Amino acid sequence: MTAVQNTWRVFGASVTGKAHLDKAIPCQDAHAHAVVSGVLVAIVCDGAGSARLSEQGAQFVAAQTVQALAARLEQGATVQDLHDGALAGTLAQIRAALDDIARAANATLDDYASTVVGVVMGADTGFFFHLGDGLGVAQLLDGGELISLPANGEYANETYFISGERWREQLRLLPIPPSVRGVVLMSDGCMPFAMSKNNAALYAPFMDAVQGYLRTVESVELGNAALASTLADPRTHQITGDDKTLLLALRA
Repeated sequence: MTAVQNTWRVFGASVTGKAHLDKAIPCQDAHAHAVVSGVLVAIVCDGAGSARLSEQGAQFVAAQTVQALAARLEQGATVQDLHDGALAGTLAQIRAALDDIARAANATLDDYASTVVGVVMGADTGFFFHLGDGLGVAQLLDGGELISLPANGEYANETYFISGERWREQLRLLPIPPSVRGVVLMSDGCMPFAMSKNNAALYAPFMDAVQGYLRTVESVELGNAALASTLADPRTHQITGDDKTLLLALRA
């Protein structure tokens, strides 16, 4: 793997869905990323609609997880170290910090409930980490796709959150092979138009156009603005009323 192949361009946008726009509720999605010595760390968090401070929870978990994992990599941890326990330990620390914030605000941890779908991807090894719904896709050089699917509970519209007592047993890690040309993370609000039927693959008519543009755009800032505009297009309101987050990491 050459240095050129192991550089990343990362684009992301979180936009408020129609259901929240109509009620003047802030976007409850968040995303964050970092690249440390060619290792990509990225995350998308979706705050629970039923939790009163979930947008704060999503923002905190997204920002702090990426910051903490990046710090571990900078201190010499390997991708395998993160997979083998450091990732779960990091999430435990962030969950504990969120619990402290909740106590100080006379709130509960459940008030900050958020899902997590993230990725750590190095030159020759990587993995998805996943709590609840949302979805991750690793695009392979041979044209195949490895998909980390959403996990839902026994009932409709039920999912798992980092605030849940059983979060450790609900945390899923999915190893990713080395031959990756791109990674896509999304909240469940994007899945109706970014994924094909039954979440079997990325929906090519939408994703090919988005990625084709992002591969040629002059700057990440322009790409992020275009991505946000695409997600906020009123035509998406006919498909979903949910908040929408899409993060795309493209290998150069």
